[in-house]
Amino acid sequence: MTMSHRCKGWLRVLAPLVLSLGGLATLRLLGPDALDQQQLRRWIAPLGPAAPWVYVLALGLRPVTLLPGHVFAAVGGMLFGTLAGTAYALLGSFLGAAVLFFPARKLGQRPLRRLAGPRYEALVRIARKHDFQFAFLATINPLLPTDPMLIAAAASGARFWPSVAGMVLGTLPGTFLMVQFGSGLAQGRAWMTGVSAAGLVGSLVLGGLLGRRIYREICEAPPPEPGTPAPPARGERRSLPAVS
Repeated sequence: MTMSHRCKGWLRVLAPLVLSLGGLATLRLLGPDALDQQQLRRWIAPLGPAAPWVYVLALGLRPVTLLPGHVFAAVGGMLFGTLAGTAYALLGSFLGAAVLFFPARKLGQRPLRRLAGPRYEALVRIARKHDFQFAFLATINPLLPTDPMLIAAAASGARFWPSVAGMVLGTLPGTFLMVQFGSGLAQGRAWMTGVSAAGLVGSLVLGGLLGRRIYREICEAPPPEPGTPAPPARGERRSLPAVS
């Protein structure tokens, strides 16, 4: 892969995050009252005790809207503060994972095969054998999209509970940092925003280092021989050749 292709790939990954957070920061600078935490809480006051659950439900349905999850996490920090916002964001992410996982298990195998190409068999084998580790290492980087990795795990036949547990644990650092970023932005605390931004950079480096194992195993896997059938789904028996 050439350097220009790598740069384009990173730009596609970073652009949504930079634009979203940059837009929130710009809105805060141009109209401080619009992102003031107390003002935001007054806006949602008519919802009463149901406000957190409305937020959780909205986050659970987020994959259907194709909106970036880090924006929802930052909004959670603005509305509920760092600790409560993190708890609600993780709960909503769990619901969103369920929304994605089961349809992807049924419908995602063919698109995954087309996207993964000759690495499909290696990806399927790793995702099934190391479902928790695969989901954890693939989602610990807060700058990489979580949804495609969870879809890949589901389409590969990985188990639901280990995959979702790995996803929740892997996204915990990035979710906390994004919620803290939103909370600091809404409270006008520049130091919280700065610490969160530095933490995101650290998570990016850590996620890249930890994720190299899976990436290397997939890339170094030998290509399948022509005519080799795809690995069966978990719990599915491979059909035996007919005996004449």
